[in-house]
Amino acid sequence: MALTRDRVHALLLPVCDRYLLVPSALVAEVGMIEALTPLPLSPPWVLGVMSWRSRPIAVCDLGRFWGPPATIGPSSRVAVFYPLPGRASTEFFAILTNAEPQSRTIETPSVLLTDEDAVHPYLAVSLDIDGKRAGIPDLAGLKELFYDAAAAPGGP
Repeated sequence: MALTRDRVHALLLPVCDRYLLVPSALVAEVGMIEALTPLPLSPPWVLGVMSWRSRPIAVCDLGRFWGPPATIGPSSRVAVFYPLPGRASTEFFAILTNAEPQSRTIETPSVLLTDEDAVHPYLAVSLDIDGKRAGIPDLAGLKELFYDAAAAPGGP
């Protein structure tokens, strides 16, 4: 019997000075950033709302947690994510990226775990993928950040 390697189809999203590694199945679409409408009283990591497929979605700058705020430029893109587990089917959101995400098929032995970013917020684990610093987002932490904390009095 041949051994099979675990393979995950993923996207490397360039955010700030690192990459986020997310399963492709979490991302509905990657596209150009549209005109943003500011959201009054929103936390600084929410850049605003844009229209996507005739629905408003929040655009987030997660790089703000690891470095300076993003600058939106001609190579900027948004990765539109499906709603996180336990949320309504209409609660899509987008993450701003510095450039076009890269598609990868990740095999477990090809990924090296690092301790470098163990204390960074909203990263579950840090990796080295082909010499690139990458982190897998903490989806439970993001769910709390996006929904639970915003619903609490005073919000984040």
